[in-house]
Amino acid sequence: MGDLISLAIIAVAIFAGYSLKKFYDRPYIVNFSLSVMLLLIVVRTVMLQPITGLGYAAIVLCSIAFVFQAVLGIKSYRSNQEVRA
Repeated sequence: MGDLISLAIIAVAIFAGYSLKKFYDRPYIVNFSLSVMLLLIVVRTVMLQPITGLGYAAIVLCSIAFVFQAVLGIKSYRSNQEVRA
């Protein structure tokens, strides 16, 4: 299971890098892909036993960054829909 999540993190990171170049006019795709990657990192870190202080720091920081990326994705999606209308 851990290897599958690690591969998913790599796949989402590659997609995020690709979407930075390809979907420049739709930044919400980048924001949502980065938030998924951060969420996967949190899940992978929680699976580590035992969790060290660095693991807890990663969980807290990635959780905060996940919230920020999700909010930025929602805001950019809404503003992109307003521009098209």
